[in-house]
Amino acid sequence: MKRLSNSVLKGVFVLLCGIVIAGVALARVSEEKVNDKYYQVVMIWLKDPAKFQEYGQKMGPIVGKYGGSGERILTPVESFYGGKTGEGLSKPDMVNIVYYYSKEAYENFENDPAFKKIEHLRSESINMVAIGGKVKGGELLPGDASQRLYMIEFGYFKDKGKNYKAYEKASKGFNQRLGLNKERILIPDQVWGDIALPDLVTIKYIDDASNKSKMESDPDHAKIEALYGEAMSDLIWIEGKAAFINMN
Repeated sequence: MKRLSNSVLKGVFVLLCGIVIAGVALARVSEEKVNDKYYQVVMIWLKDPAKFQEYGQKMGPIVGKYGGSGERILTPVESFYGGKTGEGLSKPDMVNIVYYYSKEAYENFENDPAFKKIEHLRSESINMVAIGGKVKGGELLPGDASQRLYMIEFGYFKDKGKNYKAYEKASKGFNQRLGLNKERILIPDQVWGDIALPDLVTIKYIDDASNKSKMESDPDHAKIEALYGEAMSDLIWIEGKAAFINMN
């Protein structure tokens, strides 16, 4: 897949931010109502930035009717695909965390005649893989998101999550010590693109990107990593930085 230069990507991010502000309105979600929303984590590979601009400009007013909004736009810096999941995928150009009023609202948007008229622009301008689901945990905390290193985990359990619970319990103190926070935990129920449905999607971050080296050199890191390996049969893991507009 053709890679785009940093200058082109930056232009697209600025463009996309403008689209979101004008049409999809990047908004803070009330944490009291977040469980009502339907979330999607969307990996995007750009093919035609100009056509993507056209799509975004036309899509904004349509999706806004259904509560479509962006919570995070991330610039990936590293990606890892474990096992067979994600075979053939390269590092995305961006990862968007978006939501709608509800799953029904999203389905109504997809079936909107106005959207159907422009849907071809999406497939012509990008390749995408997405996971949809409801929030079951995590919290959107204030702070300078530009300093954070985000980690998006698409997890596939070995044993229906029993070992993952053990891993979560053992890693709690480790995560607190290193400043690792969970922003959103999703229970997936739908996929778009050539990918298997994961058991769990987690959007998390460390407060400062420089803490990654501290995390990896921590005496407990090897033990925690081994427990994680026992819990997962497959994995997609993407690390990235918050891009431009989503600094709240």
